[in-house]
Amino acid sequence: MLASAATLGIFAPASTALAAPWPFAIALVLFGMPHGAADWAVASSLSKRLGLASRLAGFTGYLVLMAMSLALIALQPSAAALLFLALTMFHFGMADATSLQADDDGPVARWGLALGRGMLLLATAFAMHPAQAWAPFEQIGQALSPWASTAWQPEIDSLRRFAVMGVAVGGGLALAGAIARIRVGHRRAAALDLAEHALVVAMAATADPLFAVGCYFLGVHAFRHTRRLACTWVVVAHDPPTSSDSSIAQRILRIHRLSLPLMWPTALCFVPLCWLLGGPTLQGLTVASIAFYMITTLPHHLLGLKLPRPDMPPAAPR
Repeated sequence: MLASAATLGIFAPASTALAAPWPFAIALVLFGMPHGAADWAVASSLSKRLGLASRLAGFTGYLVLMAMSLALIALQPSAAALLFLALTMFHFGMADATSLQADDDGPVARWGLALGRGMLLLATAFAMHPAQAWAPFEQIGQALSPWASTAWQPEIDSLRRFAVMGVAVGGGLALAGAIARIRVGHRRAAALDLAEHALVVAMAATADPLFAVGCYFLGVHAFRHTRRLACTWVVVAHDPPTSSDSSIAQRILRIHRLSLPLMWPTALCFVPLCWLLGGPTLQGLTVASIAFYMITTLPHHLLGLKLPRPDMPPAAPR
């Protein structure tokens, strides 16, 4: 996914602008929205809650955090957007560090990969295409905040300057993480990390920012999170496979099935959100998806921190 997106960005950048909404549209049904909607099953599995009333009670904190995120968007949309971008940087990077087993190689390896990966993706996109990258958040603020016209908004030039600094810091952290992995003997893992970092930078620098982030979200983050859930027995035990050695494809499909109970109310909430943000068009779906992720990423991230390590192949730790 990263190599294809980077190749398009380098040789046919105009095509990435035309295709920008498609990763988000596909993510509504494959990996993207389902990996978050699986949180209903994940939360009930982790808390061992049974019955609808008990599960709803256990999910109350998740819903409260969603309401708080929506309130912040309404009150200070630009501040909410910047906080969301910072959280996304952590969320994407920490998920990759766990998936690529950098967590096992010490704090420098873990945080070098996690912060480096998140910063290189988002900071590069904003450094190279600041106005395009910020445009969806401006649209979200105007649609969802009654005070958008008077609320604080960042200057595009300031966003670019901070983003350039983020690229430099992210590159240094990524290099430090790779060196830390080499020092513990994982040279191949370090080389693959650096290659993936390079693809992320090439994609984010040359492709449309929505296309770049959408491809990363769909093809890397959401896929890897779904794979992690599919290889974590405490999650799939909610709907047990016929055997622990069932194929990874079957288990990934099972995670999508586990996401269905939360997907239906999500769809009901998504329809009016989409209507407010451009209607039933591909661009409207994209901006509505970003708005929905602004509302849900905080509780999704905090729940993900409670997940145990994968304990079934092919994602079990070394």
